[in-house]
Amino acid sequence: MSFVADQVRSIDLQLDRLHLEHVSSVLPIAFATPSAASAASAPEPAREIDLAGPPSLRIAKLRTIIKSLSSTSSVVLTPQQILSLLTSAGISIATVTDADADANTITTHREQEAYLEHELSWLIVSKAAIQTYGVVLRSLVDETLPLSDDIYYWDEILASYRYTLLYSLQTSPWRLARFAIDVYRDARARFERGDWTGAEEIRAEAVGISGTAKRFYALIRSSFRERSLSALNARLVSPFALITHSIHIKQANITKLRSMQASALGVLMNESLVFESDDEREDWKGVVERSIVLMDNVVKNVCNIDQVVGVEQFEDLVFTGSSDGVGEFDHVTFENGGAEGSTTGSGATASGGRRGSSLGIPSSGLLEGKKEAVIPYVLSLKLQEMLEKHLPQQELLSKELLRGNGRPSALVRYWIPITVLFFSSGTLLQVLVNRRDAIQTWVRELGETIVDFGINWVVDPIKRIVSTIRTGEDEEAALMTRESLISDRESLERMVVDFVIDNPTTATDNATASASLTPEQIRVIRESVKQGDLTPVLKVYEQDLKKPIRGAVTGELLRSLLIQIQKTKVDVEVAVSGIDNMLKSQQLLFGMLGLTPGVLIVVGTTRWLRSAWGGRSGIKKSEAKGRMVRILRHIDRILSTSAAYRGTSGGERSGTLTFKEHGLLLCEIHVLRELAGYALPKGVVMKDFLEDLEEMGSIRNGVMAQKGVVERVRWAYAKWMH
Repeated sequence: MSFVADQVRSIDLQLDRLHLEHVSSVLPIAFATPSAASAASAPEPAREIDLAGPPSLRIAKLRTIIKSLSSTSSVVLTPQQILSLLTSAGISIATVTDADADANTITTHREQEAYLEHELSWLIVSKAAIQTYGVVLRSLVDETLPLSDDIYYWDEILASYRYTLLYSLQTSPWRLARFAIDVYRDARARFERGDWTGAEEIRAEAVGISGTAKRFYALIRSSFRERSLSALNARLVSPFALITHSIHIKQANITKLRSMQASALGVLMNESLVFESDDEREDWKGVVERSIVLMDNVVKNVCNIDQVVGVEQFEDLVFTGSSDGVGEFDHVTFENGGAEGSTTGSGATASGGRRGSSLGIPSSGLLEGKKEAVIPYVLSLKLQEMLEKHLPQQELLSKELLRGNGRPSALVRYWIPITVLFFSSGTLLQVLVNRRDAIQTWVRELGETIVDFGINWVVDPIKRIVSTIRTGEDEEAALMTRESLISDRESLERMVVDFVIDNPTTATDNATASASLTPEQIRVIRESVKQGDLTPVLKVYEQDLKKPIRGAVTGELLRSLLIQIQKTKVDVEVAVSGIDNMLKSQQLLFGMLGLTPGVLIVVGTTRWLRSAWGGRSGIKKSEAKGRMVRILRHIDRILSTSAAYRGTSGGERSGTLTFKEHGLLLCEIHVLRELAGYALPKGVVMKDFLEDLEEMGSIRNGVMAQKGVVERVRWAYAKWMH
C-alpha cells in the first residue's frame, strides 16, 4: 500500500511510452536497407526494416533484462536484484559507430546491431534508474517515519522534571563509562606526547610501581581531577543543566535529520525522472542522466548534518552539478583499463571483463568528440556505485545518527528494573520454593476453574440450545403436567355437582325444587364450574355463615370451604400452566441469554491476548481509526503552517509546498495508506480513498486544493474513521 510502488510504476509506463515514440521515429531510418539508406535524399517516404535474420543472443539477453527491470507489480526490486541485472547486462563503452551521428549513415548489419545495442543499453540504464529511484524513496520514507517518535520522546523528557531525573539515572552508567574512557584517552595521549604536567606532584602516591607506571598513573589522576573540576564548575549553573543541554542537542540533531530527509524526499518526487514536459519528449535520456546524478547527490548528502547548516544549503548542494548530468569522464575505465582515449582496439579490458562492444568495434572513433556514446556505461557504473557503496553508507550513517541522538535503547531505559529483578531473584526464588505446594494448588485450581467455566457456561448452554431445538412438544420439560390440571378440574366438577345434589333448594335458590336435579341442570352446573363459576356453592356458604354453628355441626360449612380450596388449587394450576406455556415459547431465547456471558468472556479474553502478544497483526480496527484521525490532523497542520498557505496573493491563498513540507506530507500519506487497509473496506471505497490520497500528495494544483482534499477525506470517509 505504499505510494513508492505506484510512483515507480507510473514513471516506468511514461518511459515505455517515450521510448516507443522514439523507436517509431528513429528505427525506421536507422534500420533501413542499404539501398534505401543510399537513397535517403530521395523523395520516397517509405522505409522497410531489414535485419538480416533473427536478433543476436546479445540483443535477446538485453531484452530479457529490460523485461526483468520493468515494473509490473506493486513490489520494487531490491538493490541486490538491480545490481545483479546491471552486472549481467555488461553495458559496454562503445555500442555505436560514427554512424550514430546520423541514422541515415547506418547501412551494415553490424552497425544496425551496434545501434540497437546502444539503445537497449540506454533503456536498461533508465529502467534500473527507476528501480533505484524506488529503492531510495523507500529508504528515505522508512528512515524518516521513526524520527517523529524520537522527537516526541525528547519533548516528553524535557516537559517533566521527573522524566529528566529518570533519564539522568538511566544514562548515568554510560556517562560514567564515557567519562572514564575520556580520562584514559587523555592520559594516554599526554603520555605518548611526553607531557608530564602534574605527574611529579602525585608520583609519591604510587609507591611500589615502576617509574613508567607511576607517571601514567599520575597522568590519569591529573586528567581525572581536571575533568572533575570543569564538570563541577559546569554543574554550578543547575543540577540538570548538562543533561538538559545534551537532550536539546540530540533533539536538534534529530529534527535537522528529519528535515533534510523530508527535503530529499520532496526533491526526488518533484525533480527526479519527470518526463511529463513536452520539451523533454526528445530528451528523455537527458532526464535520466540528470536524475541519476541528482539521486547520487541526495544519497551522499542527506545524512551529512554536521557539515550542512540547514535545508536550504542541502537543497543547493544536491542541485549543484545535477542540471548538467554526467560532466566528468576522468574516472571511467576504458578498454585497456586507462582513462578516456586510451584504447587497445582489442575490445577487451585488462581484467578480462567486457568493456567494448560485442561486435569488436573500437571505441577510439566514438570517443573523439562523442562522449554521449559512453554515457550509458558511466551511468551504469554510477548506479552500481550508488547501490553498492553510497546507499548502504547512507543507511548506516542514518542508523548511527539515530542511535546516538534518538531515544535510548531498551537496555538503557530498563536496566534499573532489570538490575533490581536480578538482585532480588534469589529472594523471589526462595519464596517460590517455600510456597511451592500453594502455587501448585493455585495453578491446579485455576486450570480446573477454566475447564469448569468452559463446560458449565459454554459447552452445556450450547448443548441445551441444541436440545431445545431438537426436542418435540411432548418431550419438553414443564412446570406441571397437563393431566394434573385436567384431573383437578374434573375433581372440582364432581365436588360441586355432589354438593348441589345434596343441597338442591339452597344451591338453586328455588324453594319448590324437587329433591333431585335434572340432567340438564347438572350439565349447566358442570359448564359453570369449567368457567370458574361456583355460585351454587357460594350461596350455601353464605347461608351457613348466618348460622355458623349449625353449618359446622351439619358439615356443610366445612364442605363448602374445602370446595373453595379445591377451586383455588385449580386457579393456581391454570396460572402455572399459562406461565409454563409462555416459558416454553421463549425457551430458545433463554438458552441464548444463558450462553451470552460465557461467550463474551471467552471472546474478550481471546482478543486481549491477541492484541497483547499478537504484534503487528494485532492492530485493532478501532486503533487504526484513531491513528487515521491523528494522521489527518498532522496533514492539516503541515498544510496550514506552510509558507504557501500563509502567503497571500490578490486576497487569495496560493503557492505550493516546499520540498521539506512535501516530504513530510508524503510520509504522513504513506502511514495513512497503510492504516486504510485495517479500517476501510476493500473494493470501490478503497480505490476512491487511494485516488484522494494521490491527489492530496500532488502539489501541482496548490496548497488550497490539497486542503480541500483533506476536508473531502474527512467527510467522505467519516463512517469508517469514527
